[in-house]
Amino acid sequence: MSDFARLAGQQCPPQEALALELAIELGAASADAARLTLDVLARSLPETDDPAAQLEALRALAARRIRTRRDGPYLLPDVLREGRGHPVGVAVALAALGARAGWATELVGHDMKLYLGHRELAPVLIVDPARTEALVDPRTLEVDLCWRCAHETTGIVLRHVSAACERSGDLTRSLDASALLLALPVDESSRSAQQAMHQRLLSRLN
Repeated sequence: MSDFARLAGQQCPPQEALALELAIELGAASADAARLTLDVLARSLPETDDPAAQLEALRALAARRIRTRRDGPYLLPDVLREGRGHPVGVAVALAALGARAGWATELVGHDMKLYLGHRELAPVLIVDPARTEALVDPRTLEVDLCWRCAHETTGIVLRHVSAACERSGDLTRSLDASALLLALPVDESSRSAQQAMHQRLLSRLN
């Protein structure tokens, strides 16, 4: 059993740990450089107990150090190495940094989008990785946001990776991402849909 599968089988794995194991499963040589970058960035965060200030610090860090690009990478080590990422990749990086600071910042989402929220501020303010110029009132999104655990976050990242690779013609990597989705704990209807998508990719590859 791979470290990713073992961690995915746990009830509530940390976002950072599962994100790094996912990257290794998809070909990253090591997560050491990513951990070192997270160490450096986390040390730059201020010491504050104010929830709004904590979210603001993470927003400002993203605006300063991690540019958002719709065509940017999704996987945590790539986002940290390049200093840019797709909004879901940036959201995962911010969640990892908030956890390292010991803050109650966690991911929230709707459909395939991820944002950073705070357990003590819901539903007043969030960080939207796609527009880091200011904190956002989530009510302006006009959608219902739900807290996302590491399993759900990983599923969103994998679906993005699989779809992006399929669009670019990299069916092998798309299939790899699809197979990893099947290792995540999901309900039966979601698993059936994922198995159907996986079979469709297999048919295309053959």
